[in-house]
Amino acid sequence: MAKISELTGEAREARVAELKQKMKEAAARAQAAHAAGTPLTLSGEATAVADEPAEVEVEAAPVEVAVAEPVADAGVGGNGATISKPLPAAAPAAPRPAAKPAPKPKSEEEVVPTLTPQEMNRREFLTYAWGAALGVLGLEAGVASFQYLYPRFRAGEFGGTFDVPLSELPDPSAAPIPNTAGKFWLVTTEDGSPKAIYMVCTHLGCLYKWEPSNVRFECPCHGSKFSHDGFYIEGPAPRSLDYFDVSEEGDVLVVDTGAKITGAPSTESPARAVPA
Repeated sequence: MAKISELTGEAREARVAELKQKMKEAAARAQAAHAAGTPLTLSGEATAVADEPAEVEVEAAPVEVAVAEPVADAGVGGNGATISKPLPAAAPAAPRPAAKPAPKPKSEEEVVPTLTPQEMNRREFLTYAWGAALGVLGLEAGVASFQYLYPRFRAGEFGGTFDVPLSELPDPSAAPIPNTAGKFWLVTTEDGSPKAIYMVCTHLGCLYKWEPSNVRFECPCHGSKFSHDGFYIEGPAPRSLDYFDVSEEGDVLVVDTGAKITGAPSTESPARAVPA
């Protein structure tokens, strides 16, 4: 029999078709024998098909692919005969998920140590204890500084207290008595109360004087005038004269020159020459 490579034209096509038909029949018989469990004996025709050189152009199956599978129980003795068994088409592989990026290692500064509740409480306690100690120390230092810097006046000097016997108080109609050490005029008001009037004018700080001819206090600097009891009469002064706190202790009048009381505004003075 002539080989396919030696044939041409229609003879070649007929030979190829014949071989395809014989291969299909052989495969069908092999499947039937395999299903029945009987040994398969290849005829000379099938052997000729197997020995035929593989120069036949086989059309690709659209769905199934013919894969040659050796038959272990076919009882074929060393001739390498195989049976084509159709296999289902493989399903398309699912796309692999994208790999997650590796986590960025944290630096030592970003790593926050985890503290247990006991450690946190101990740290808070130490913080509060240090804060309380510093607060007490600061308070003591402030009190000591205040006591050191605060002026202390002895009795009998300006800023301290002055003791005046009640028997030395002038009558309400008498002229005021000056006390240059304490910088005050001691008077007795119309209602009989003692009063220690500060010797400094409320305008620009000049030292005013008592004018017995006019029975009033007059400032030589700018002409402000005040009554016997220290009330504003006229002039540029904005208020009546300032005075000190006084108290009676037994038969002594104590004048505290460290506690100055500001005089009332000039518009509220009962001795004002021109009513507001």
